[in-house]
Amino acid sequence: MAVAIMRAGAMLAPLFLAGAGIAADGPVASVPIGDRVIDLTPPVPRPGTRHCTVTLFDRREFRGEAPLALDYRPPADCPGPWRKVVLEADFDVTAGLQYDRTADLTIGGATLFVGTTMEPGKDYAPHWHVERDVTDLAAVLRQPADGAATLVNFLDGDHTGRVSWGARLVFYAGDAPAGHQVVVPVTAGFVDLSSREPTVSRTLTLPRNMTGLQMDLFAIGQQRDEFWFDCIPPGFARPNPFPAAPCTPFREVEVRIDGQLAAIHAVQPVIFTGGINPALWRRAPGLHALNLPSARLDLTPFAGVLNDGRPHDVTLAMPAVGTLFRLSGTLIATVDPMRPVVPGALVASRLSPAMVATRQTRPGTQPDRTGTLVTTARRSGYAEGYVETSRGRTTTRVAYDLDMQVIATRDDGRYDKWYDARHSTTVTTRGGRSRTRRIDDHDVLTIVMPVDPPRHGVKYGTQITQTKERAVSDEAGRRNSALAMTTFAPTSSVFTAPRETPNRVTVTSHVRDARGRCRRTGAVVADDSVARSERTACPSGR
Repeated sequence: MAVAIMRAGAMLAPLFLAGAGIAADGPVASVPIGDRVIDLTPPVPRPGTRHCTVTLFDRREFRGEAPLALDYRPPADCPGPWRKVVLEADFDVTAGLQYDRTADLTIGGATLFVGTTMEPGKDYAPHWHVERDVTDLAAVLRQPADGAATLVNFLDGDHTGRVSWGARLVFYAGDAPAGHQVVVPVTAGFVDLSSREPTVSRTLTLPRNMTGLQMDLFAIGQQRDEFWFDCIPPGFARPNPFPAAPCTPFREVEVRIDGQLAAIHAVQPVIFTGGINPALWRRAPGLHALNLPSARLDLTPFAGVLNDGRPHDVTLAMPAVGTLFRLSGTLIATVDPMRPVVPGALVASRLSPAMVATRQTRPGTQPDRTGTLVTTARRSGYAEGYVETSRGRTTTRVAYDLDMQVIATRDDGRYDKWYDARHSTTVTTRGGRSRTRRIDDHDVLTIVMPVDPPRHGVKYGTQITQTKERAVSDEAGRRNSALAMTTFAPTSSVFTAPRETPNRVTVTSHVRDARGRCRRTGAVVADDSVARSERTACPSGR
């Protein structure tokens, strides 16, 4: 383990083209991409304070199934408190043929990162950088702990791409932003859920003075559940050229405390770099594919129940899971610095799983085609509870709303899908410093194959469009962010090899802060060259 100490200067410049260094304002001349990866995810903001770096492991090749054991030690020369802690990682894959692989990293049982790798090409060896703000998990980093880095990769005569990875933690000095915290993993890293085992539970005795409680949740579909959004609901399944087991194109994770529903999260689509057609993602991965964000679920209404000093069962469940979903959950508790025991109670809970329904709006033209199916999922509910803190009673109400629709057409020579989900969480706190925080997410995914009429000289092409928008409103103001991409490549199947060119990608990022300042970053790829990239002010109305 290596530790480096330095003084921070200005905030790090955004790295918008990983490995390319294209981040300046204004247009950039067309240049070959070479081995560069386009990822417009904004970097983690950094404070301008003294910081130090702990190397978790230097760049090394991952091969086989065995995880890399980590012997974590906190930085002796900057023991804290820390204003911010950032995980940084760098990956590369040699040229050749290889599947997309899943990588994850845990310390003390808490998951700090999960992402998937790029797929290489015969003349294309991608490398990329990822980073994640792990400040809320700092409590688990204050003492030595065992950890693990896992990236399963196999080599044979056909699959020759070698994957390497290195990771480090950067600690920024300053007062901790969230007060006294305790981190308790519910799962030791990732666990597998399937239709045979759709739940995982752990019995915990938590601190008796919790004033706030959240869960950091990762959920990643594997095997056929990698494409859960392509499921054909029971009663409508037919033999078709895009096989899927009968199931609902909707996945949600339930958090239960002693069997009672305490929080709920609707999983959103992420397409990995081997998904549907590898040629689509050769230079620009699907949104969030390289660095999957966690969901942050607020369990504070149940803090008073859990403060009784008794053991409680915390369960993660996915009732609609199919072949395999990997889940990881970590509890993050804020505790009262003055009171060893904080009494409280659950006032009301009106939470329930989403109501899911499917109807056929148009039959298929052939008996073995499903035609057009429309699936909807809707939910509205809340939980409310209070705790008697050293500053008085605090009441927290967490409300969830979900409106999702999937329109899927499978017919002779046609496959179209439109996924649209709007989901929001509103946390209202009364007592002490009353406040409201609302997060609105809007996820859209469209898939068209083949594209008609032909484009770019390709008769049978596949086009996928993804957008992910988020608006956060609280006492600091309203912030917006949006990522959007459209990617096109010749259609391939298990019977045809993907063509190397042409592929077309357009990707944009809009980020607006609480003061209304907005920056737009965009890139266009044509036949594996950057046709245009720019960073400018947002157009009016965005």
